[in-house]
Amino acid sequence: MRGLNDALLMSGVGSFVGFLVAVLLYEPLKNESMVYLIPVGLLIGLFLSGKLKLGFRASPYAFPLGILVALLLVFLWVPSTSLMPLYLALGVTVGAMLYLRPSNLWDSFLVPITYIGGFVLVMLLVKNYPPVRENEYAVPVLFSVAGSGAVLAFLSSLARWGFEFARKLASSGGGNV
Repeated sequence: MRGLNDALLMSGVGSFVGFLVAVLLYEPLKNESMVYLIPVGLLIGLFLSGKLKLGFRASPYAFPLGILVALLLVFLWVPSTSLMPLYLALGVTVGAMLYLRPSNLWDSFLVPITYIGGFVLVMLLVKNYPPVRENEYAVPVLFSVAGSGAVLAFLSSLARWGFEFARKLASSGGGNV
């Protein structure tokens, strides 16, 4: 299980780094093929996951959660533009991150990175999907929800970590006032 968690974590981090580099290089190079740095980052992350033994718990699951939320939004929100799928996606994100217990503080800080990594991977795959292409507001709204989801995922994971930390502190006797 640890190998799968490390692979998911590093895939998300790699996708995010590929996205970040693509965004930074797009303006100076004016080359739309820079978006293919996202899957390159994913592959590099997968390769590095075999070399690293990290053992995080929450951030690996944020990567498929970002994928799930992006798919949910692309196939439910874009065709209908109803607000319910947006709220559902954010609710699923918060619920999942409150349920998952981060292994440490760094795990919580990696949650939004891997979440965005999964989200941008789906956005790359559906960039030519007709409802996304035809709706001029689709991409900005989807990325706004992705940013909001990443912030909520981080805050939820951080809250869960804080709760677990406080519970350990109280059970060890350090919580007596």
